[in-house]
This record gives sequence, C-alpha cells and structure tokens, in this order.
Amino acid sequence: MLDHRLLEARLRKLDKYVRKLKKYQLFPLEAYLANEDIQAIVERNFQLAIQVCMDIANYLIARLDLEVPEEEENVFIVLGKAGIIPEALANRIRGMTNFRNILVHQYLEIDSNEVHRLLTSRLEDFDQFARALVVFMENQQRDSC
Repeated sequence: MLDHRLLEARLRKLDKYVRKLKKYQLFPLEAYLANEDIQAIVERNFQLAIQVCMDIANYLIARLDLEVPEEEENVFIVLGKAGIIPEALANRIRGMTNFRNILVHQYLEIDSNEVHRLLTSRLEDFDQFARALVVFMENQQRDSC
C-alpha cells in the first residue's frame, strides 16, 4: 500500500521548487548569464525539483515491487513501463538525473547556457510528472475501494 500523504508532501515540495524556477523562466539569456545570484537560485531549485522526482520514483519502485534499474537515470523509464507516467515523459526526464548529478557533484562543469535552455523549455516536464502521479494515485484509491 502506498502512503499517499508522503507522495502528496513530495508533490507539494516539487510544486514549490517549480514555482521558484518559473519566476526566472522569462529571463533573457544575457540577463541570466550576467546574474550569478539568479543562476545559483535556479541551479539549486532544479537540483531539488529533480531530487524530489527521483525520490518519488524510487519510493514507487520499492513499494510497488517494480524492476530496480541498474542505472539511477532509468528510474523514470521503470515508471513509464509500469504505466505510472507516460513513456514519452519518462524518456524526456531521464536525462534530468544526469543534470542533477552535474549540479551536485560536478559543479565546475555547469554550463549556464544549458541551464537556461532547460529553464526556458523543460519546466512543463515537472508539471506533467506531477499530474501523472496525481492520476495514478486517484486510480490507486479507486481500485482499492
């Protein structure tokens, strides 16, 4: 049985981080590159948003006894194969795990142009992930009644 309160708490955190990212989504590249404080805020909130998604994926894999992937980046692929999130979304967000690892462990290699590109083009992936989970949880509750 899934702990829906735990999942809902994680989704609220995800929403918080994505809302912070959206504040900077319309910043032109030049303005973004010129402001290291904004870069730091964006990078940290990306890191946390991705981590929440990974935590949710790992929780679902463990609780639903799904295939444990050999590579951490494939946690989303497992959710896609299980029908929890759309497979197209799973394939898109798979690379976010590597991006998070760069933000956390290889901070000397952060490409601010790439961060800005993701900021302006990929935030909807987080919203789609959250919506898919809400639908999954609603279906779980309906099936358990």
